[in-house]
Amino acid sequence: MKIVCPTCNTSYNLQGDEIPQGKRPEVMCKKCGGQTVIESPSTIADSAEFEFIAGTSQFMGYAGFWKRFAAAIIDGFILMFAGFIIGGFIGAHALGNIAGIIMGWLYFAIMESSSKQGTLGKMILGIKVTDLYGNAISFGKATLRHFSKIISTIILLVGYLMVGFTAKKQALHDMIAGCLVVNRR
Repeated sequence: MKIVCPTCNTSYNLQGDEIPQGKRPEVMCKKCGGQTVIESPSTIADSAEFEFIAGTSQFMGYAGFWKRFAAAIIDGFILMFAGFIIGGFIGAHALGNIAGIIMGWLYFAIMESSSKQGTLGKMILGIKVTDLYGNAISFGKATLRHFSKIISTIILLVGYLMVGFTAKKQALHDMIAGCLVVNRR
């Protein structure tokens, strides 16, 4: 059975006899040393298979800092291009700034709460935004996540850098909104 460490995304293939016995067996990742509890899936009756408690059999690990950074760069170029087009019609004054804020909010909130679960940059890099249980997020949660990025930014970008140091690779705005960014493939 394939198991992915939720901390460092290292994959392991474990045989049934390699899984510790007990009510809540734990395994340790050989790469990062993280302890992870595994459970027998409750949806599969009479199965000897186990999986990480962090996700389902489709769980492909959390998206890391550099992958998320690259997605943000792609999204930035997309929004910049759209801003030039809209700015040409509106002008570069206060109304143009307001239009840019609204455009960025709607781009992130609509795309991340859609069935695609991610912006164009995230889709290109194979990552998506989920709630803490792997489900799609609502428009309201996507809006909270988007505007929470203001906090991640004003504390000298530390909110973004947290992705590299948290167990589930969450930025501050992910924690505030109760979201995860995971690999799609």
